[in-house]
Amino acid sequence: MKNLVLVTFVVVLLGLMIPSATVMAYDVGSTYENLFTAVQGETNASATYAAFADQAMEEGYSVIANLFRATSDAEARHANEEWAVLVSLGADDSERPVAGTPTVGTTADNLLAAFNGETEEYTGMYPDFLAVNDEDIAAARSIFNRAMRAEEVHAGNYADVLANLDDVDYINSTYAVVYRCPTCGEVVTELPANDRCPICYQPGANFAMYSSTCANLFASVQGETNASAAYTAFAAKAQEEGYPVIARLFRATAEAEARHANDEWNVLKDVFEVDDKDRPVAATPDVGTTAQNMQAAFDGETYECTVMYPDFLAVARAEGIDGAITIFNRAMKAEEVHAGNYKDVLDNLTDAKYINSKYGTVFRCPVCGEVVTERPQNRCPICGAAGDSFVMYPPELVDAVPSASVEKLTGNKNKLTVTVTEKFDDDTTTVVTDVFSIDNNAAGTYNVGSYKVFVDTKGNVQIRECYIVK
Repeated sequence: MKNLVLVTFVVVLLGLMIPSATVMAYDVGSTYENLFTAVQGETNASATYAAFADQAMEEGYSVIANLFRATSDAEARHANEEWAVLVSLGADDSERPVAGTPTVGTTADNLLAAFNGETEEYTGMYPDFLAVNDEDIAAARSIFNRAMRAEEVHAGNYADVLANLDDVDYINSTYAVVYRCPTCGEVVTELPANDRCPICYQPGANFAMYSSTCANLFASVQGETNASAAYTAFAAKAQEEGYPVIARLFRATAEAEARHANDEWNVLKDVFEVDDKDRPVAATPDVGTTAQNMQAAFDGETYECTVMYPDFLAVARAEGIDGAITIFNRAMKAEEVHAGNYKDVLDNLTDAKYINSKYGTVFRCPVCGEVVTERPQNRCPICGAAGDSFVMYPPELVDAVPSASVEKLTGNKNKLTVTVTEKFDDDTTTVVTDVFSIDNNAAGTYNVGSYKVFVDTKGNVQIRECYIVK
């Protein structure tokens, strides 16, 4: 890492162009009061860095987002440790400080704000808190000392990244993988020499890893979550515009994308031990006409299956993260199928007969999320899931019209024929018929398939009333 003095000088110069964030204000009190102040500050920092990570990801800085996430988790660790000391001194959980609303700017702004905050903590706040000798709270002194030294490391990281923000190769190579000490929270680019953290002596084997695959998993969860929300909105628009079959295709694919997001999030939890509170949420979909939405969906799926997932897969293989390899590979192949569906529908958008015939019923694999027009006879070609486990999205019933006729038989009996014509949203119809022997001029309710139909006859061969009983 570059010399911190030089980096600090560069940041000061950058500060002339980038508005400096307001440093946390604090008053030095008793150690008990200082612990409350520290918990508030660390809680705010954790929430702020999580928000900065989202902004960095949005701007295409996935590696910087990863650094922000690792440091956010470190600050949360500081807050938890400090709060545990307060609880041991009699504080109640109802008194625990909560995070303020983060102020988020550009990634450059955010890096400078983070550097300023960390610098204030290790040069001002924690030294001041350590100087208080009115109470002999050894646990607090130990935590303050560890946090102070960890914040100095964090400040160095932020200064280095900010000074090299335009050097993508440097940032990607230096911060492709970072490690967080589970005890003191220092965040470093290499596991400690001699296998021990220099601050708290935690074994290096226990450090939490945040790799490029970690960042890529966050990016894919965000993308799949956005896609699921977008396709759900696209489905509503298609229904509104009179494309119920296309709406059903969008809904099936939305649920496939939600499955991808869940699988990817589970890998993040299992491998990188992320917290559910950090899970990305869906952005507000941009909804146009169904034709525009179909084009946007095709473009998105094509990007995922030809660029995003192949790149993520290559990195996961290089890092040897098996869970990510499996998930990325399955999702990539499923997105290719989705893109094919969308392209076919887009090319035939004016041919309702073709679309209704081909996509009237679709099937979604419950494992990999491919969406197909025919259920596999044996197994899914992508993930091997059994064909009979596929989720079916059949045509939806839009109307059921009953009718009846009566034929005079000998004696006082008549032959009643009752028919229910079902109309579906893919323009297909199904006819359900049953025949009954009834008395002359009889009225009654008859079971026809799954329907109950009331029929009232008159004059042997006339129908007075005929309707489906709700």
